[in-house]
Amino acid sequence: MKLPFLYSVSLILLLCISCNQLSGEEQKFDTLMQEVIDVHDEVMPKMGEISTLIKYLDPKIDTTEVGKTHAKAQQDLKDSYDFMMKWMSDFSDNFPHENEDSKMDAEKLSTQMKLLQKEKVKVHELKDQIHSSIKNAKKLLEKS
Repeated sequence: MKLPFLYSVSLILLLCISCNQLSGEEQKFDTLMQEVIDVHDEVMPKMGEISTLIKYLDPKIDTTEVGKTHAKAQQDLKDSYDFMMKWMSDFSDNFPHENEDSKMDAEKLSTQMKLLQKEKVKVHELKDQIHSSIKNAKKLLEKS
């Protein structure tokens, strides 16, 4: 009688431990997701600044070397803007807003976690590109 009881208790403990591990993985996923969203939220307000700088650079573009430098800076800003728009679209496709009550199974969670880690790299590249293009454009505009 004790042996089936021990097996039952062991099985219940094993299930509880498995559920806790999944919960821990879900917490890691949620933390990583928040990290990615935080970077997005940091650079999203810069989109207006990018648009403004693009307009300020426009009249300074001509066929001279200085004009070509302004054109390059403007193109870098446009590329940053486009990168943000594409990243947001791709991110929405990869991580559609789901009901918070829906839980992912372990396999889907693992797949989504790998994808989210790649998105973290992309969003940091996006952040760097945005900051760099804005800094360069402002520097050029200060000189002229």
